[in-house]
Amino acid sequence: MKLSIYTPVYALTLLISATLLFSVQPMFSKMILPLLGGTSQVWNTAMLFFQVALLAGYAYAHGTTRFLPIKYQAILHVIVLSCFISVLPFAIPEGWTPPEANDPTFWQLSLMSITVGGPFFALAASAPMLQRWFAQTDHPDAHDPYFLYGASNLGSMSSLLLYPVLIEPLLSLNGQFNVWMYGYFSLIGLFIISAALVWPHLKKNVDTNIGNDSPSEQAPSVSWSLRLKWLVLAFIPSSLMLGVTSHITMDIASAPLIWIIPLALYVGTFIIVFARKQYLSLIQLSTIHAVLITILCFLKLSNATENFLFVISIHVLAFFFTAWLCHAVLAAKRPHNSHLTEFYLLMSLGGAMGGFFNAIIAPQVFVTTFEYPLILAAACVCRYWCLPSTSKFFQKIDIKNSTTPIWIAATFILAIIAVFYKDNIALGSIITSIILSGVLLLNFKRPILFSTLVAISLFVGYNQYSLKASNNYIHKERNFFGIIAIVDSEELGTRNFLHGTTNHGTQALDSKHEFSRLSYYSENSPINDVFSYINQYDREQHIAVAGLGAGVAACFSKDGRDFDFYEIDPAVVRIAENPDFFTYLSDCGSPYEMHLGDARIKMKKAYDKKYDVIFIDVFSSDNIPIHILTLEAIEMYLSKLKDDGILVFNISNRYLDLEPVIAATAKELGLSAYGHLSESGYLDGDKLPYNSAHYAAITKSQSAIKYLKEHQWSTVIEREGIVSWSDEYSNILSVLSNKSAIYRFKLAEKQKQKEQNKKNIEIHNAQDNETPTNSTESSE
Repeated sequence: MKLSIYTPVYALTLLISATLLFSVQPMFSKMILPLLGGTSQVWNTAMLFFQVALLAGYAYAHGTTRFLPIKYQAILHVIVLSCFISVLPFAIPEGWTPPEANDPTFWQLSLMSITVGGPFFALAASAPMLQRWFAQTDHPDAHDPYFLYGASNLGSMSSLLLYPVLIEPLLSLNGQFNVWMYGYFSLIGLFIISAALVWPHLKKNVDTNIGNDSPSEQAPSVSWSLRLKWLVLAFIPSSLMLGVTSHITMDIASAPLIWIIPLALYVGTFIIVFARKQYLSLIQLSTIHAVLITILCFLKLSNATENFLFVISIHVLAFFFTAWLCHAVLAAKRPHNSHLTEFYLLMSLGGAMGGFFNAIIAPQVFVTTFEYPLILAAACVCRYWCLPSTSKFFQKIDIKNSTTPIWIAATFILAIIAVFYKDNIALGSIITSIILSGVLLLNFKRPILFSTLVAISLFVGYNQYSLKASNNYIHKERNFFGIIAIVDSEELGTRNFLHGTTNHGTQALDSKHEFSRLSYYSENSPINDVFSYINQYDREQHIAVAGLGAGVAACFSKDGRDFDFYEIDPAVVRIAENPDFFTYLSDCGSPYEMHLGDARIKMKKAYDKKYDVIFIDVFSSDNIPIHILTLEAIEMYLSKLKDDGILVFNISNRYLDLEPVIAATAKELGLSAYGHLSESGYLDGDKLPYNSAHYAAITKSQSAIKYLKEHQWSTVIEREGIVSWSDEYSNILSVLSNKSAIYRFKLAEKQKQKEQNKKNIEIHNAQDNETPTNSTESSE
């Protein structure tokens, strides 16, 4: 009877422990995200902290297992769990603000240490500790307690998947932390029950003293080479999880939903590999993995990125099967249960090393996200561990083999051709990439060679922009807030400020057009309409610009007008103010003051009704930080705006439809909002390009509304089901695919076609009117 009781109690305790452990990760990260500018590095740093805390918890479980009897270990752990009640519910301590001029990585780690660190550490120790207790009972499955790890990971995955669809929409952050606190109290009670149930059923042949957990004489020893494999096989999926997350969030959005998908898949692979039934063999997994990596190389080289959801899906699938393969090999190499806690400890150490590599080492060593393709290629080598050394399925590389250098040279040449064909003959690039894909698949049974070929393909694909002779990199750096590059294009005659993959400002190299506004700020851009409107008023004007970029907004200059620039990244300020890079700030003549820090936090300190225009132009690569667009943020902006002022948003981006979000917020505030999308083009008489630009504006001024309508602005587009975002709620999934921009593009095309038809009719009528006259003259 008792056997049937304590098994579900153990499973329930592990389930709740894992649920608390993983739900707190997106919860706490979301709370601190607005303080750090909404950058994707916040999640990388958070994951590093959680992985290190997990490692500490496993080390604590391993140490107490070796040196304490189970009864004393249980008493100690209940005390540890109870001690950390003092930090609940979680909150940011008063006075804790991120540094303004320095990297905030260690500030974030320190904040997490004094808040969420203690409870997370205690929870992390629970899973291996409970499994170790279970292994000491007389239960029929005590010899293989690893199946309980699947129950633990089921709780982890459930909490991750429920967070964006149930927890986040239904509960405020404070509500989430309160529910979490009550769950923590429940866990302490379950832990006490679990300990009480197992004590009478410890194995009779095991003395419950300090030595009860030492490996039995029959247990096989663990070699150092096996321990190294555990580390590597845990390191690769951990690093890739952060790499693919950064790859996605760089251009879409840094938000719990996007964080959770890779993390849930990562956890899901543990559930699969530690289940009693395996759905795919190691050979099948290895084959699928090779195919997905090859497709990834093809997409990167051919630049077939039109359908971004498909491309992202391939990245996520490649990560999932890589993690599944590595964790399947890891599970196949798991030791006797006498080494259980050591196995989990080293597995956790490998995961923490992956987090440390991505969050700390990579930003210091690489000026691009090179760690992602590097680890993808490294994962291909590990495929050799999928089968015993006696297997003939995989072949070792033979340097003396004459085909090896041929394959390497062919891959490099094909990759270069694919990249350079792209600008001239798109079909040629695709055909070349297909041939290269064939080369990769022909060698997928040779792990080291396959990995080398993948590394070459990805290196060329990820560095194709810098490999082209027409692009000259002037400067490149990477920090907590992203990757910055200054690139001169000889072909276009422009200097471009790139943040991640997105242009954040362009200046002409020709002195004739030095102060001509390009990119999203041209005379054709909607932002030009806003400044043209306020140019009508001869008064002292104050302009707030959130997001500095290259400083082009300073060239909307006028006597009596000054600018307050709000910028979180010190590197962006340094570059924009350096006349060797860009001269908008130094030479356009506009007085300005620079406010370093998060725009929303800093602008709150300005006096009310100060600004004539507040221009929100905040981007991290191509994503707009969510906390900049919430109801609370917009209410704050409006409080700093004059009664006849204009609040304007640059919402130009490839993936998110933000116009309906602004429409819903304006409606909730009882205000009118308008939008406009301009087309790309070239400066008159020159080849200097400017971008299509998508803007939205909110204003109380009737004269401003009239002016904007006269310049092709129209009421913002609403979409069913999209509501305003708040600091407590946002829904990225609902705005994927920029439907409003597509609609406005089609509308503009129809208008152009209509005008062209009208013009053609006028020409046709004019020709008809001239025909009789010409006929008469001819007869005369």
